[in-house]
Amino acid sequence: MRSPALALSALAALLAFNTPASAAWQGYISHTLGFAFAAPGDLKMGKTTYKGAVAGTRDAWTWTSTDDGIEYKAMVIDTTANAAQSATLLGEAEYIFQDGQKVLMDTFGRVDRHYGRKLSVDLPNNGGRKIACFYFVNGRIISLQASVPASGDVDSPELARFVDSITFYPERAADEDKELPLPK
Repeated sequence: MRSPALALSALAALLAFNTPASAAWQGYISHTLGFAFAAPGDLKMGKTTYKGAVAGTRDAWTWTSTDDGIEYKAMVIDTTANAAQSATLLGEAEYIFQDGQKVLMDTFGRVDRHYGRKLSVDLPNNGGRKIACFYFVNGRIISLQASVPASGDVDSPELARFVDSITFYPERAADEDKELPLPK
């Protein structure tokens, strides 16, 4: 009678040891750009080009990490030359994010006196899920985006944890938060 219970607990222990460990979450901050967030593992910095009908072609910086099949990306798009069109630029970035995808959630939000938007979409052809937030701060579009393929856990709370970690008060960052490197 104890044999099935013993076998079940041994199997549970074996599965616990074979489950990949998730990376520890770390706080990141950019005093220069005026925002902070938390993400798992170390971030890789990159530079890309953002293209929009209104924004035109703009430089963008990205910081990414991947954990448990989920890609976490912080992106800053330099739109300081068009800062007077902030509402239009923000709407354009949100539209580009959700274009051609099934929108699950589209809501306005406010973080530290900055209004923005949070969206969640299913990717075409059952390709997975993405969630993002967009804010316009100091002439720049700041976005946190998390995506998971269909083979991953599309209902993982870690996607929202990442997007909801954004703050625009650098003084709220912990002393151990890492300063984001800026592109040269």
